[in-house]
Amino acid sequence: MDQQLFKDLNEIHARLLDHRPILQGHVNFFVREFEGKRNDHELERLKKSKDNIEDLNDNLLPQATNGMDFYLANITAKLKVATEVCKKVEEKDRTDIGFIEKEREQRKKEWQELLAHNLKMCEDVDEEFSAQANIVAKHYADLEKKLTEVKNSVP
Repeated sequence: MDQQLFKDLNEIHARLLDHRPILQGHVNFFVREFEGKRNDHELERLKKSKDNIEDLNDNLLPQATNGMDFYLANITAKLKVATEVCKKVEEKDRTDIGFIEKEREQRKKEWQELLAHNLKMCEDVDEEFSAQANIVAKHYADLEKKLTEVKNSVP
């Protein structure tokens, strides 16, 4: 009897309080529904991706390859021309720098010559001035000497 009572209590407890089988059924149903809907979406996405890849491989890839071949050849030719122009400009700059250096040295030499010439002229002017000053001083010394002689001779 105790055993029967225990079984009955377990059965009542299971029916009233144990919801695991019901929850498990609901969870299984939800999982089946979700997987069914999700698989359809995944198949649609995979099909769209496949179509896009085929379109890219069939149409866009050959167009891009042809365009690249054409434009790369054109760009390569333009780059070669630009490189040659840059080399010419660089060479011209080098020759211009050499010319500029030569001209600079020539101007320095001319400047030194001008300074030497001006110094010589200043020295010549100073010598001439000193000579003229000596002549004037001698002249006034003679005049003063004559003046003192005249003063001494006049009583």
